[in-house]
Amino acid sequence: MARTIHDVISLLYGIYSSPKANTMRSTTCKGSNGQYLAEYHSQAAATVAAGETQIKYGHKLTPYECRGCGYWHLGVVNTRLQCMQCTDSGLFLKDLYASRTEAQSTADYLRKERKIQLYPYKCPHSNGWHLTKTIPGRGRR
Repeated sequence: MARTIHDVISLLYGIYSSPKANTMRSTTCKGSNGQYLAEYHSQAAATVAAGETQIKYGHKLTPYECRGCGYWHLGVVNTRLQCMQCTDSGLFLKDLYASRTEAQSTADYLRKERKIQLYPYKCPHSNGWHLTKTIPGRGRR
């Protein structure tokens, strides 16, 4: 089947402008899970990949240019709220969850992924919820 030059150019443009064509695995940059990160050769390709990830999986990601390798990676958009009056043992502001269910869901995830046992409790200064290492009913010592 004969192809015109226009068909060939369109095919090549489609291949090389797609995010997957501009994506490869890094050989130097690893994520927090120990796996090598996807790297993109342009901010545009990384932005398209972030949009596709949000549509397909519901994860909000944002592109950033890596100082180490010079390519683009995707990072999680920080959507956490913090309480301006409550701090953890390291004196960092505590995350504030809108509901007990949201706090419990985060605690369940952290228990599964990081082997950390946390418990939700009502914030004494706002309408939100925090997480603590203290077992409910035991109080602080």
